Amino acid sequence: MAYRTRAHVRRNSSAADLLEGKLLGDYGTDDDYDGDDSKSSRKKSGGGFAKDYGSVALLLLLYTLQGVPMGLSASVSFILQEKGATYAEQGIFSLASWPFSLKILWAPIVDSAYFRSVGQRRSWLIPLQILVGLSLLYLSNHLGALISEKGSDVRTLAGIFFWIYALLASQDIAVDGWALTMLSRENVGLASTCNSVGQTAGFFVSFTGFLVLNAYGSVGLGGFITFWGCVFLTSALFVALKREVGADASEKTSQRRLTVLGAYAQAFSIAKLPSVVKLSLVLLTRAVAFSAAETLTQLKLLEKGVPKQHMATLSALMTPVSVFLPVYVSRWTAGARPLDCVTATWMYRALVALGASLVVMYVPANIREVASGDAPIPWRYYACLFAWLSAYAGLNTTHFVAFMSFYSKVSDAAMGGTYMTLLNTVSNLGYKWCETATMFAIDAVSVERCVGRSGEALGSCAAESQKNACVAAGNACAAGDAPFHAAVCLTPVVAFLWLRVAGGHIDRLQKGGKAKWKVRKSPGR
Repeated sequence: MAYRTRAHVRRNSSAADLLEGKLLGDYGTDDDYDGDDSKSSRKKSGGGFAKDYGSVALLLLLYTLQGVPMGLSASVSFILQEKGATYAEQGIFSLASWPFSLKILWAPIVDSAYFRSVGQRRSWLIPLQILVGLSLLYLSNHLGALISEKGSDVRTLAGIFFWIYALLASQDIAVDGWALTMLSRENVGLASTCNSVGQTAGFFVSFTGFLVLNAYGSVGLGGFITFWGCVFLTSALFVALKREVGADASEKTSQRRLTVLGAYAQAFSIAKLPSVVKLSLVLLTRAVAFSAAETLTQLKLLEKGVPKQHMATLSALMTPVSVFLPVYVSRWTAGARPLDCVTATWMYRALVALGASLVVMYVPANIREVASGDAPIPWRYYACLFAWLSAYAGLNTTHFVAFMSFYSKVSDAAMGGTYMTLLNTVSNLGYKWCETATMFAIDAVSVERCVGRSGEALGSCAAESQKNACVAAGNACAAGDAPFHAAVCLTPVVAFLWLRVAGGHIDRLQKGGKAKWKVRKSPGR
């Protein structure tokens, strides 16, 4: 079984979550790590699609639904920013997506505990779909009290979404595992394709689709969430009707023998490997350099008055990047040293990240009139913004695919999906802690100022009375841009230092073959 997580979409308000994708193709085996690109190995992923049509359709449905709440949380982050949420409050809300970075804690339970009469995966998926649906219906009924002009209850909102994300992370574990037994052996590579396409589609519909429809008054957030809650409840029926077949006898036997305690012991033995420890240090620090640009750029643009529907449209235009680019990049990373493309393009990504300061600094002064329809859309600015977003998304996706390819090559096939789950968990955690820390750090050093409708500074919002007076006059309080620009300008420096330290470790991790990634077994095993 192989587990994967969405690197956010970000959407949670960071570019990484918006643009994260999945590696298209199967995870590979230990033989792949030795550079075996034989024709026989490639043949395993081809042919016979027709017999798996129904399974592929169900997987696409499940993965699409998985992406929907992620897009909804991104939309809520944008709405909170419009309601005047501070960066500290955005940092609190960003904690909602942490379950995808923690799922290794309960993945062995999902993998090992189930009712045989129902099925290993359906035992989890049916109640999970129902719980997500009921949670969305609860959220829609209490949305008015949680988000309002008078003030939003960010902590409660984050708690509800944290619960929903925990359900989604559990679903991700179950669906990834089911996919590998649901599909025939020659079509198992379609599992990650369904994952990538499905989650991208779900995020697009619930983020871009909602923001555009909401901007033109076609649908409200409460009604939109209610609709998807009903869809989740209905989807449980399709899961219940699908039989669990496809695993061969040896695989089933192996699954029965693996107890919950045995699965946790397996994960612990992997985590202790020196190579895994070194790789984990690389993964936990790789997002430090880019965190400010990824986490704050879109929020800053919203502060400056860029309409959220325009941001959503740009995200829609970039969808082909996150869907098709992994296909090309996966060819580049197919060899024995996939991380070479990371070190080769690392500083290019750092230089492109500097553009975040420029796109925030040069927002047109009349952008609020553009939003109200009183001025023409400054297409040259949007063209530059789209070019920057595409360039950065391309490099971000390239690095993501490269790391995913490396995980697949070093993961010990004998350890089932636990190996991939552990590496993906650490990888996601590396992004999430940087995102949350950046929000709180920028909020701590920022000074709020009253900003007029044309973007001019009108005074301080440090005191509560000043803030109330600013809002009462029809203006808005926003944090100053200096901390953001300072953090972004440090990106090349931090990226260079990281590459100097981590580059050597990455090179050594790619040497030595697969032996150093295997857990030593006792003679009796």
